Amino acid sequence: MTKYSAKQLLERYIEGTCSAEEKAIVESWHLKELERKNFEPDPNQLEQAHENIWRSINSRSKDNFPRPILKRLPYRYAAAVIVTIALSAALFFFIQKNTGYATVKELLVKSGKDFIPGGNKAILTLADGSKISLTDAATGKLINQSGISITKTKDGQVIYKIDSKEAADVKLKQPIYNTITTPKGGQFQIDLPDGSKIWLNAESSLKYPMVFKGDIRKVELTGEAYFEVAKAGQPFIVASNGQEVEVLGTHFNINSYADEGNTKTTLLEGSVSVAGLGSPQIVNRNSNIVILQPNQQAILNTNNIIKVQEADIENAMAWKNNLFIFKGESIESITRKLSRWYDVEFSFEGNASNLSYVGIVSRSKNISSVLSIMEGAGNVHFKIDGRRITIITK
Repeated sequence: MTKYSAKQLLERYIEGTCSAEEKAIVESWHLKELERKNFEPDPNQLEQAHENIWRSINSRSKDNFPRPILKRLPYRYAAAVIVTIALSAALFFFIQKNTGYATVKELLVKSGKDFIPGGNKAILTLADGSKISLTDAATGKLINQSGISITKTKDGQVIYKIDSKEAADVKLKQPIYNTITTPKGGQFQIDLPDGSKIWLNAESSLKYPMVFKGDIRKVELTGEAYFEVAKAGQPFIVASNGQEVEVLGTHFNINSYADEGNTKTTLLEGSVSVAGLGSPQIVNRNSNIVILQPNQQAILNTNNIIKVQEADIENAMAWKNNLFIFKGESIESITRKLSRWYDVEFSFEGNASNLSYVGIVSRSKNISSVLSIMEGAGNVHFKIDGRRITIITK
């Protein structure tokens, strides 16, 4: 498709004058087409289309999720986002007509289920090993331990609050640890007694003392979490998958899923130091320690080497903002995210290593909305057996 014809087709699509077949072509454009350097749609047209489509979607949806920001995206990505969030009836017609395969929505209807999104689910493990299901527990005070009350709120938070002088005595003794674990399809927020707030993503855990004692505030993370650390005299340290992050008071995200390979620390506000655990302790301030500034990201690889790069804040914070955002993301990376959030398993038939996708979808949507992005590219179809989804590449 030439630059001229692509622009004309996009203009007709925005104006609503294109045919059903042309609409299907626009909505099934793949990243490789959109990433061509000579394809730069007019930014005013993109913004107009974005506003119109988003207004249309919000008028039809009861979901409360934020309008995505396109101004900071390259225009070829912005165009892909607009295509992705557009209405998709013609797209499904196009897929059936040209491949002979049923759409993923039809397969899910036939199987009797469209996997629903995750929600506020977690297990709280107390110091004595006893467990409380935060998924099933009623809202209100859950327990009082050593003068500290643990309360569950109706909107998916666990709040720790010092209730009595008894809690002060805890600081003089060995720390008492609690652990919150989210399953696949779960997320939860924890408010610690020092005022720090932590949001846990799916299939993650956070181990923390009920009361911070000594010269540091230290927690242990597996998986992914976003931190808003309250300022205090003690540094706050997060140990996660081969690294330690030290702050005083700041906002940052850590993605430390073992199956992702690299551990990513993204700074939104303040300043943090990141050290590989193979290096000397943070307090020594020696080699392999980096200091991040806002909008920077540290990537720790399996060789304990840290690289610093400019952060894609929208992408790093997408899960926290209840969105999936894909900007040329590999199909393997996408399916790992979907597996955690929808509690499903994926397998592949054929070579999927060269497949990547662009799109934006609310995490409040059923899985079919996300899979339709892949399906719309016209290079995969699906088989569904129980909670296993097989992606068949062409």
